[in-house]
Amino acid sequence: GGEGGETPQESTAPTPEEVVKAAENNMREATSIESNMTMDMAMTSDGQTVNMKTNMDMISFTDPMKLKMDMTMDMGEQLGGTQTIQFYADETDGAMTMYMNMMGNWYKQNVPEEQLAQYDTKENLSTYLDSSTGFTEAGTEQVNGEDATKYDGVITGSQMNEVLKASGALDDLEPMLAGTDLDAATIYEDLPDIKMSIWINAEQYPVKYEMDMTDMMQGLMSKVMTTAQAEQEITVDAMKISMTNKNFNNAADFEIPEEAKNATQMQ
Repeated sequence: GGEGGETPQESTAPTPEEVVKAAENNMREATSIESNMTMDMAMTSDGQTVNMKTNMDMISFTDPMKLKMDMTMDMGEQLGGTQTIQFYADETDGAMTMYMNMMGNWYKQNVPEEQLAQYDTKENLSTYLDSSTGFTEAGTEQVNGEDATKYDGVITGSQMNEVLKASGALDDLEPMLAGTDLDAATIYEDLPDIKMSIWINAEQYPVKYEMDMTDMMQGLMSKVMTTAQAEQEITVDAMKISMTNKNFNNAADFEIPEEAKNATQMQ
């Protein structure tokens, strides 16, 4: 009998949640990946707008871990224009080393694994996806020259802390919170959702990801300003992160340059 909705589903098509979960698992198991990430941030204070655009090209291998990243930060003229940072990391006998080329000089440093996690595409994307809910299918689009299905979702209050930690978006806000009675637990209550989209290809890999944090950051900033009784108004005009991924399990191999390995050890 079909009373009370006991009829088995005719369709065995996976739900959007299941599709995203499967893509996340496939990504986690990938041994290598190439990614490009852009972060656009614009804020206005006292009629002055600051635009900051960050662009990162990354290649990462899992076992043993090694990472290559070329990062360009464009801060706009008033903040000193464009900076380029070249960055490598690797793992030897369980120890993590980070190599960085800034202004033509190489530096190296031993770092705890947690510190490298913020540069790890797979870790970050997993955090974003774990924190997202309410997925709906939103058509097919071309990504990296192939068809991918787009899914839209949201990240709501209780999950925001994790996402903001992973994205690094809060790094500048932390000092502002220090003098207030706001704590991480209450600060995310009643904030607007973060809108996100993920594109999944035929092989079930997450080939593109977008997150629009503008409304949420504006809400957060207003809260901080009010609590800190700040004089000036700060408007968040844009806060967006976009990431594309390709060559899963097939990333271009690379060697860490000798001059990086021979660099001055930083404490």
